[in-house]
This record gives sequence, C-alpha cells and structure tokens, in this order.
Amino acid sequence: MIQSSETMNALARIFHKAAKEVIESSTGAPVSSAQTMQKIAQVSMRPDIACFVLFSGDYSGLLLMNFSGDAALAIYHQSMIRLGIPAEELAQEFTSDEVVNFVGEMINQIIGKARREVEHHYGLTAKATQPRAIALTSPILLTVDSHDVTEELCRRLSFKVAGHSFHIEMAMEKMEFLSLAGGNPHEEKSELSHGVDLKDYQKQAAEPPAKVSSSEQPDFESLMAQNK
Repeated sequence: MIQSSETMNALARIFHKAAKEVIESSTGAPVSSAQTMQKIAQVSMRPDIACFVLFSGDYSGLLLMNFSGDAALAIYHQSMIRLGIPAEELAQEFTSDEVVNFVGEMINQIIGKARREVEHHYGLTAKATQPRAIALTSPILLTVDSHDVTEELCRRLSFKVAGHSFHIEMAMEKMEFLSLAGGNPHEEKSELSHGVDLKDYQKQAAEPPAKVSSSEQPDFESLMAQNK
C-alpha cells in the first residue's frame, strides 16, 4: 500500500533535483546537497533571505527557500557574472533589492521546472502564485491554507553553494498518489530537462512583481510587520 509519506518523499526528490539543476545551470558552479532529507513538523521563513510560493490544483502545497546572506550573494554574483555583467556593477549587500528580486526569480524557475516534471510523470497539474522574497531578521511560520498543521506533510532539504548553506522546506496537504493500473507510481522517474534560461532576468527584475490576491497567499505587509 502506497503511503502519504512515499508520495511526499517522491515530490521532495523532484523539487530537490529541480533546485540543484536550476542553480547549477544559472551559476555554473556545483551545488552539493545532503543525501538525507528531514521530516519536520512545520515550515518557516528564516533569516537571512527567504522566499515562498504557494501551488494548488491536483495537488496543493507550499514551497519555501531559505538562504544565508552569503549563499544568496554567491548565487546572485555568479549568475550575473555568467550573464556578462561586470562584478563592480553588482550589489554587495544581500538585503539589496537586486539580490532579493533575483532570489524570487530563482524560485520561480525551480517551481516551474518541478511542476513540469510532476505533470510529465504523474499527469497532475498545479498552478503557482508569484514567488515573494524577503530579507528577514527573525523566522515567520507559514502553513498550507485551510489545512490543519498536524495533517500536513513537511520536509527540509539541505544544500551548499560555494560553501554557503541554503534550504528548501516543503509543506503539502496529506494525500497519496496511486496508479490506476496498480503498482507503485513512484518507481520509474523520468529525467528533468537540463538548463535554465535567465537571459531575460534583468528585464524581468526591473518590472514590478505580479499582484496576487490576498486569498492566494499570506498578507505580505503583515509578514513585514511581524518581522520588525
């Protein structure tokens, strides 16, 4: 019998691979990761930079990425230099709008890549809200809307780039993926496509983020007020 934890673990592996491939392709640098995922009771946005995105449809959940300031700067600098931007023109503080906006664009690439793989492998689709990144000084707890936190499935994945740490935290509604034909639907996994196109990043970063209704995501101003 397929258990909810098996489905959660399979989805976590898809998001793990998507994050690793997107960031390696963007930076041209290797990304290492712990070979152990963690089962956690809840997810939260943590200092120094955090970004969240909600997805819903055939499956629903919440994806967070938490970066140390050094990790965010390393990813931003290496990605921009790889695009041909001189190092002296880049932001030097992780709290700068350029770095925070870039983190939001990265998670947008990751969630898109992972959703495409889930659809390809399982035939299930979900839509995602516009990712929102924020510089933090204290953690902020988030939960999947309309679901009891005790019924959520949560995982944490750990990575390092240039020796600096960042993490993915995922919360999903309690559910199972079962094959209509019988058997284990998680046994055969297709490869994620390689590469990520960030050539239009500068243009995208200069544009204001798309607005998302308050019913789709936590109130951003409230999050900022809680963090002061």
